[in-house]
Amino acid sequence: MKDTRQALIQAAVVALNSDESATIEHIADQAGVTRRTVHRYFNDRNTLLQECKQTMLRVCNHSMITAYQSSQQPAVQLENMFYAALEVGIQYSFVKKVAKRQQYADLLDNQELAYDDVKTNWFKLVEQLQQQGAISSKLSIPWIYNLFGGMVDIAIEAHQAGDVARNDIKSFSWASFKGSIGLQ
Repeated sequence: MKDTRQALIQAAVVALNSDESATIEHIADQAGVTRRTVHRYFNDRNTLLQECKQTMLRVCNHSMITAYQSSQQPAVQLENMFYAALEVGIQYSFVKKVAKRQQYADLLDNQELAYDDVKTNWFKLVEQLQQQGAISSKLSIPWIYNLFGGMVDIAIEAHQAGDVARNDIKSFSWASFKGSIGLQ
């Protein structure tokens, strides 16, 4: 029963990530079940969406916090957070869409979600790297954040399309992101 619930959440994330207006029918098709099966576990689309959001926040937060705590060196932390975002792939992309990329000023005032803590740590890392001269200060932190998320999205699309070998995606996407922000 829990496996079915998790499978429905995963299918919903895939469906909603490609089409935010995906219906229960589309989600059921993605999961290979009937609409009735989806309704057996979730009363309505909003309940399913909230469950997806909470599950993906938990998955992403765990990965990103682990990556953040992996080193004391900001450049290594940023790289590991990038790889963590790639590893959770579609989940990260979904969370990013749901969180609507809050603005930096708003983020510092909003500590309600653990995701905001992860984002705050990420923003502080980039700010620290800019102060050290390791990242170009010509780019704003919100711009760099959008580049980060955009590069993860590009990696997901390249993987799904089969355009780039899976083994190359990690190194290509990091090299591209690193170069785009002038990271030494």
